[in-house]
Amino acid sequence: MEQYTLGRALKLWETSIDAKNVGINFDKYLSIALRQYVFPELEPVAQNLKVEEFASFCHRLPVAQLNGALDIFDRQFEKAVEKGRTSRSTGRNYRSTLRQFIQWLEKQAWWHCLFPDPVATVSPFREKSPELPKTRERHSPYGLSKENLPSHILKQVAEFKEFRLTGGRSIRRTASNPKQSREDGEARRPKIDAIQLSTFKNDEDKILAFLGWYAQEYPNSKLKLELLTDVDLLDKYTYWAIETRGVCHSTGVSMAKTAIAIAKWLNYDKSIRRNWSDIPLILDLQDLRNEYAQEYAKEKEQLEAEKGSSKKLTHPEARQVVQYLRNLCAPYNTSRDKKTGEPSKYSQRRKTSAVARSWQTYLIVKILVYCPVRQEEIRKLALNETLFRREDDEGNPYYEAYFEEHKRATQHSSHSKPRHYRLPAILTPDLDMWVYKWRPLIEELVRTPEGWMELWGYKLDKVERTHQKIKAAQQGILPKLVKSSAEEYIQYQEWRLSGAERRINAWKIAKSNFEANNRLFFMFGKHETEAFGKPFEVDTFWETVRRAFAIATQSLFGEARWINPHALRHIAEKHIRQPGRKDITESFGTLIGHSKKMGDEYAAQITSEYELIAELADDWWIENM
Repeated sequence: MEQYTLGRALKLWETSIDAKNVGINFDKYLSIALRQYVFPELEPVAQNLKVEEFASFCHRLPVAQLNGALDIFDRQFEKAVEKGRTSRSTGRNYRSTLRQFIQWLEKQAWWHCLFPDPVATVSPFREKSPELPKTRERHSPYGLSKENLPSHILKQVAEFKEFRLTGGRSIRRTASNPKQSREDGEARRPKIDAIQLSTFKNDEDKILAFLGWYAQEYPNSKLKLELLTDVDLLDKYTYWAIETRGVCHSTGVSMAKTAIAIAKWLNYDKSIRRNWSDIPLILDLQDLRNEYAQEYAKEKEQLEAEKGSSKKLTHPEARQVVQYLRNLCAPYNTSRDKKTGEPSKYSQRRKTSAVARSWQTYLIVKILVYCPVRQEEIRKLALNETLFRREDDEGNPYYEAYFEEHKRATQHSSHSKPRHYRLPAILTPDLDMWVYKWRPLIEELVRTPEGWMELWGYKLDKVERTHQKIKAAQQGILPKLVKSSAEEYIQYQEWRLSGAERRINAWKIAKSNFEANNRLFFMFGKHETEAFGKPFEVDTFWETVRRAFAIATQSLFGEARWINPHALRHIAEKHIRQPGRKDITESFGTLIGHSKKMGDEYAAQITSEYELIAELADDWWIENM
């Protein structure tokens, strides 16, 4: 490979599109940032490097040494500030210029070729997986599944669904002489907004939960959708959920919203007022919703404080987590020596499924850290449908996402613009690795029983061989190296046999799941093999991310931090609001899919009063800061 020095990289920069859009002082600021703060740490001979020596030094320095240059700058500049050699505001232009140059470097195809794959050969030793934090008591599920619903309820749900998705256009008005009964200035048709399918899923979940509770409370009563509009029943359900399930009044708010929608469906041909004020039932349900909303407002402050305490992670720390998870993708692992407690010097090859699962988890977390969009969008990524690989004018690849349906569309209008954004370049190599290596490899292995068993580290004849081992042990014949008793050995082999049989029996289901799922990411079903290949559900996605952060932070910082996908949006919003940074809050909100106001609220939830005043305590009275 050609030798890329910093001097050569600067020549390439001069001819790039990016270089044509910089300020007149760019070269000067970049030179100062490198000479005074970066070079001295890279090369001892670069101490006190003069301006005229800059060019010749650049032609000798391998440009790969600039990997991590921003961290070096931050570290050295902070030291200079502490020693009083410069002021904090002085470094803003220098850092901004250096960051712009580094970002250009990282977009170049040749830059990535300068570094070997950073994945370690042997995965770092992982302590025992941290226990879940004991927040609220776990309860058995009580909601019904759609398969449990009687046919008349299924019919009602289907009609209600059509009403919600069409905004009432599917129902013919039957009111007689509507013009005569309509008061002056009032519309003939009541107002009902159409919703997206993803929003209706929330209604459906509420219906199943309520009917499941009702079936337990009143086992001999007939189920019907109208039950959800009974104000007394709704209130009873809400306080049962609060007292026994550990939820708050937000459950009542969301349940009341679904009940109001059902009441509108049931009374659509009876109302002649746009605001539904001629339907007493709807007014009663709206009053109940408002009552719950007032109670929830009182609870929210405490809830937000609890949320903030669970998000005690800085963005630099989150980036350390990403690198740790990358190292967990190594093809080999090791164990502890039972006597010394030290990592063993012997390593063993990991199962293909384990490495692939590590890769998927790493990539999901990396996307959330560097592009913290809603987890729903990550779950819906599908190549050439919602995720597209492009190349820029200089031939550098990148990925972009495109969603017709998204949460903001359901919140504001069914006619909202699609979500269309470019993913950060730092994600491109890893997305390529998943798209072009790991997912196709898994797809190939899942096609046959032999490949399926190979994925999990088994031979197809493992069941027969294990049966033979058990039979021999029952006759008193044990392998020479076995030190345990015959009974213990047989129990161990039966445990392994159960696992192998479970894998074999799950193959057809897993194959069918995988072939029907074109999403980029999927469930591995480590403990529920039949789930393999299915799209991620919200709960499994959250648990995957939370456990990954807990494992990484336990090893990195000595404390497990159970960071969920949404928390990373808060952490990012706080990070971009650091003093001295260019204000990108509005455009960043557009990237991750919410308003600047929402971003301010996210950041405020995890920013303490101490942090707010720390940057201005010493000089707030100085003008023109």
